[in-house]
Amino acid sequence: MRSLSHMLIFAASGILLASCATGLSTQRTTFTEEMAVKQTPAEWNQGTSSQAQNLSSLLALSSDKKLNTHVDAVLANNISLRQSVLDLQKAELERDKASGSLWPTLTFNSSSDRQRSKSAQGTSYASSVGGDLTVNWEADLWGKLSDRARASGRTLNASEHDLQAARASLAAQAMRNWVQLTALEKLADLDRSRISSLGNTEQIISDQFTRGIGELSDLEAARSATANAQSDLADRKLQIDQLKRQMQVAASQMPNTHFRTGSLLPNVKLPKGAMPATTLGRRPDLLAAYERAAAADLQHKAAYKDLLPSFSVNFTASDQSASLADLLNGGPAWRLLGSLSAPILDGGNRRLTAEQADLDAARLWLTYRQTLLTAVMEVENGLQNEQTLRSREQILGRALKHSQSNYEQYERRYRDGLTDIVTLLSAERDAFAARQAVVNIRSSRMQNRVDLAVAFGIGL
Repeated sequence: MRSLSHMLIFAASGILLASCATGLSTQRTTFTEEMAVKQTPAEWNQGTSSQAQNLSSLLALSSDKKLNTHVDAVLANNISLRQSVLDLQKAELERDKASGSLWPTLTFNSSSDRQRSKSAQGTSYASSVGGDLTVNWEADLWGKLSDRARASGRTLNASEHDLQAARASLAAQAMRNWVQLTALEKLADLDRSRISSLGNTEQIISDQFTRGIGELSDLEAARSATANAQSDLADRKLQIDQLKRQMQVAASQMPNTHFRTGSLLPNVKLPKGAMPATTLGRRPDLLAAYERAAAADLQHKAAYKDLLPSFSVNFTASDQSASLADLLNGGPAWRLLGSLSAPILDGGNRRLTAEQADLDAARLWLTYRQTLLTAVMEVENGLQNEQTLRSREQILGRALKHSQSNYEQYERRYRDGLTDIVTLLSAERDAFAARQAVVNIRSSRMQNRVDLAVAFGIGL
């Protein structure tokens, strides 16, 4: 009779397992991986220049030793980067914790007791020592524990890619800041040259006034232009000092203005990119987004498997004796228990949790899709910017020659009394504005090349 009841119980358990397995659906119902990766471009719309070079590292963009030394200092000391390293170590611990759930747990408990009793014969004492060893293990019947362990591994991979992306972004920002600071210092030199030139113009006007062919208003106009140029120089110095402090903080240094760059604007090489599939396959930000979405898919599967029955084994060995020696020498009593549990009524909480995991996975696949589109846009923008900035630099170079020649002609005509001071000051302002435009466009072009290298997935 007892064997028949056991057979009925196991048969019912088998039917329950089968019905749960067939009634469970872990198919994604929202945005999926297939939707996220579709329509990846086969080639870039914007062409690359024949001057582009194959570069193995962001540090190969420039041969400026001072620039690369600054980048090394930032990578070695930046506080945000060091925090990212700690985040990676934390992710490693989370991975190890998730992997540990696949293994049995072993627990040992010990106890000791001493009792005193009185009788007609006198007082007596009784001592006892006990111990029990318990082993618990949940069988991973449906692979949900493995899914969660794999999800933690994917999350760890994402953290590793995040660290690579942070290093590349930090190095690129350090390079851009260096180029920008060098350009600002060159612009400040131009401001000083303009102030000096305006001083010469004032002297010309003063000489004209002394000879009786000039007017006092001309001198006032020249002095006004000089004051405006001095104001521009003061503003430029402020920008320089603030950028220097920013660059020192990035290298975890106490901020001050004792920071020197090279006298020449660094020449940044034009990076040569690979085909879209290769480029997108090595961008750490895109790889991190993919790993997180894949981890969410695994969490989604594990959440649905929580609806299935679970099987666990519990083994306990225990003994109790009057002394520790007897405890170690004796044969302990033991018990082996296998249990099968399945959720029946829980208010739908587990299924709702599984559906939430589905939405979380969909959200992360949308994030991956957005990161993919942004990556393609950054490459296309960078390639187009290089073409446009190169063309503009050539145009502004010609404009500089014309404006400088125009200024020199008006200066001679003013000396001869053939033009007025307003025209001369306007020509002088245009000449210096053209010089500043050339410096700015050159700086923008070099910074764009750094951005393009990052967009191509060129790391460190």
